[in-house]
Amino acid sequence: MCRSGYYFCMHFLSKRYLLIGAGLIASALLGIHIYQNQSQYRGVLFPGEEKPVSESPDSPQVTIQAEGQGRYTIEPVPIGPEGSEPASGIPSLDRPVIFPAGFPQEARGIMSDKIKANVALLKKEPRSFDGWMNLAVLRKMIDDYEGARQIWEFLTLASPQQPGPFANLASLYAFDLKDPVRAKENFTKAIQKNPKDVSVYRNAYDFYRYFLKDNNQAKLMLTEGIAQTKSPDLQYLLDHYDEL
Repeated sequence: MCRSGYYFCMHFLSKRYLLIGAGLIASALLGIHIYQNQSQYRGVLFPGEEKPVSESPDSPQVTIQAEGQGRYTIEPVPIGPEGSEPASGIPSLDRPVIFPAGFPQEARGIMSDKIKANVALLKKEPRSFDGWMNLAVLRKMIDDYEGARQIWEFLTLASPQQPGPFANLASLYAFDLKDPVRAKENFTKAIQKNPKDVSVYRNAYDFYRYFLKDNNQAKLMLTEGIAQTKSPDLQYLLDHYDEL
């Protein structure tokens, strides 16, 4: 079942690409939205600058720890073997685009163009939180879990006030990378940072119930979600737990 939120339909879009045509992919991409409220530009404040690039005080910002004074720029660096972390901590924008077997040829062209366009944007505006988030989503959609993971992990450090990267990592670790320890950690952090998002509780419920077979924790996620959000969907799942 698809859930709302930036981490969108984590299994549906990535695992059913055999059914995805060009039109559906385009529609799916249009349907992806930023985890929090949209702003026209999301930027960072580098050392030596007197005011944030973004004019909106609520805009998420990517902050990078650096020593010394003056202005700094982000430059993509090549990464090592698959699974290794970039030496700088900043994900490479030159990571190869590799599609899984069976990914439709027409869809490959669309996704390649989307990724190239997003990379080009980030090379011009490396401060863009939305740009990094979009690139991670595109990587996830072609089953490049490692590429998506590196970006979201980077954003949890560069923009730790934002819940989106934590929520995406929680689902990625839970359903795709099968790392329950990190999934739990990120579900907890995502809820702490945005306790009003129904989709986080719903994904956590699915994780605990169907992957860990932990009914007590699954019910706890529903109970906490209902208390925070008053969601009728979560209430239904709890009321009919034994029937589903």
